[in-house]
Amino acid sequence: MRARLWTVAAVLFLSTGAASEEVVEANLKVVSRFAADPPAVYGDLTVVATTAVVATEEPAGPCAGASAAVLSVKDARKPRVVASIPFPAGSVAADLDSTTIESEGFTGDMLAIALAPCTGGPATSVVYYDVTDPSEPRMLSRTAGATSVSLAPRPDRRVLAARATAAGVEVDDLSDPSAPTGVATWSVPPPAAGCGAATVALYDDGELAAAAIAGGVYTLGLTEPSRPTVAGPAEGAGGHVGVLPLGNRTIAVVAEDGSCPPGEPGLRVLTLEPGQPPVDAIPLRYAGTESPGRLVASGAYAYVAWHGAGLRVVDFAEVRAKTVAQFVPANADVVGVALLGEHVVVSDAYQGLFVLERPDEGGGRATFWSQFLTLLQYLGGAMFLAALFVVPRLAMGRSPVGARSRVPSPAGRRPA
Repeated sequence: MRARLWTVAAVLFLSTGAASEEVVEANLKVVSRFAADPPAVYGDLTVVATTAVVATEEPAGPCAGASAAVLSVKDARKPRVVASIPFPAGSVAADLDSTTIESEGFTGDMLAIALAPCTGGPATSVVYYDVTDPSEPRMLSRTAGATSVSLAPRPDRRVLAARATAAGVEVDDLSDPSAPTGVATWSVPPPAAGCGAATVALYDDGELAAAAIAGGVYTLGLTEPSRPTVAGPAEGAGGHVGVLPLGNRTIAVVAEDGSCPPGEPGLRVLTLEPGQPPVDAIPLRYAGTESPGRLVASGAYAYVAWHGAGLRVVDFAEVRAKTVAQFVPANADVVGVALLGEHVVVSDAYQGLFVLERPDEGGGRATFWSQFLTLLQYLGGAMFLAALFVVPRLAMGRSPVGARSRVPSPAGRRPA
């Protein structure tokens, strides 16, 4: 009898179990591929409308020459280069972003390129281009440098650019991108002694941003861009940032490469509230030594360029984030990712661009039952202990520990 009871207890434990290894639900199908001739080294990537822009460098090294290739991806099966944007001698692209603008001063597709010296050092400038006609990119303006730039059109028809440096964040009004107007400057409070790249990401409506600067993550409320409300830091490693709305909360996902400060690579997850410091949640880490890099957010999904581990698509809608799709080419070094309506575009440092089928994001928000099922894995230990102590006692006719004893009253008497 006891052997059977121990078997029941073990089955209860194993049926709910502890957390399992990464399980990928789908591998993304390749629709097309592009590689430059002569060969190039590929970097950051951005997509606006049906135009993709990817930073490239000469194989001999970044100081041998760098530029941005402009591709038409209107036919996702046949991406083709339609123009090139040469960078000034000695310059490389530190970051790219793009957006579609409909304002009083401009209507069309705009590209931002943050330039930095090929030998390292402070960023030199951010240059804005009109790429409405991708075959004829047109420079619109130039501002002070930044290591990271993020663009967002707002509901009030203004367009913001957030530029991050080691010193802090500059906010510009780009409603007329030919004449950017500085609206706010926020400086990192001393002591700003942390390490890591300075990055910033605007939420889609331009009213909230997350910045990873000087060893901390900050929340920037931009409801009124000229008076940003900044809270933080949540101290710790920083890197490329994405902002995701999850129904009842908003999170920032920060790619930690494990280099500065030294640590295990993975995705740092923080809850954002305007006016409140970011609050760390459980980070997401995988087996292996590969590091996450650039990422883009869509709904509850983060599309993360994970270098040698390829592209990971992570769903944060559930209680426990999980990988729902991936793409890992042979000899992978995936460094950039961007989204089309029905496709994902990734850049591999040495293999060029891949256009992939985009996964269904219909899952969106977590339901009660999906969250309950996800929680079961955390209840495994508790259910095992319950089975360990309660089931044997019940089988031996004894009450579980803590249960009240019910003794029948003698015949003909009522309990006092």
